[in-house]
Amino acid sequence: MKKRVVAYILFALYLILLFKILVWKDLAMIRIGPIKLNFGGTQEGPANLIPFKTIFYYFTGKNGVLIAVLNIFGNIAALVPLGFLLPLVFLKIRWKQIWMIAAASGLIIEGVQLLLHVGIFDVDDILLNGWGVLMGYWMYLLYIKIHTPIKSILNIVVLGGLIVISSLLTLSYYKQVELPIGIEPSVQTKLQNNLKNNTSSSSACCDLCGGTGGTGRIVAMTKDAITIKRNDSVAQIIKLTNKTIIKNNNGKAKLSDLKINNHLTVIIDETETASLILVCAEKNK
Repeated sequence: MKKRVVAYILFALYLILLFKILVWKDLAMIRIGPIKLNFGGTQEGPANLIPFKTIFYYFTGKNGVLIAVLNIFGNIAALVPLGFLLPLVFLKIRWKQIWMIAAASGLIIEGVQLLLHVGIFDVDDILLNGWGVLMGYWMYLLYIKIHTPIKSILNIVVLGGLIVISSLLTLSYYKQVELPIGIEPSVQTKLQNNLKNNTSSSSACCDLCGGTGGTGRIVAMTKDAITIKRNDSVAQIIKLTNKTIIKNNNGKAKLSDLKINNHLTVIIDETETASLILVCAEKNK
């Protein structure tokens, strides 16, 4: 009975987290070295109704290997717990029901995103989410075949690992530790904090990059893109749109305010389009 109660609690918490991340797009930024990726906020664009079109595009590497891995495997991994937890909560569920749920789960998520204008409808996301559910159920079938003593050790190891990882990511979020891979407040949260810290529009109050030197410095510019040389010496082209927010110490800025050699903190989405650009304060010579 206790195991069922734990399963119900985990299932409820997972569903809340799933809707928070995949439906409401309310999630922190992912930081990998000097790169910051924003997957939150509203995203609009043309729907993709052609199976494997987006997946194939990511495999071409045009958006970079990192973006491809995060999008493809992220959409799969997000639904793996669903496939694993379902048979723990609904004991009589079988493969046929799992297949139906696998197909329906991604469709519901994409449909809600479309209705609420918080995401782009993509049939490939439905496929990836469905594969995640099936993989989770397959992992469950392997799990129940493990002998009880080994299963107990595995439970402790997995639970301990989740606690350690969650703790480290939480400390990283609140800037208590510096990890090669971590999470940071979302673009919306950063904007609110910057507005609070930058109440005067006539004077430079602070370094918006927090003294870090930013993501990199501008080495080239066009009307719809900038090229930055990141702190790891890699050149990266960042696309700009009319929704890209640019801020410097004096408040909201324009593209024309950016100059070669400006150091920036750049927040991008999975298409390497900037949602937020913060211009770092120039160091006193």
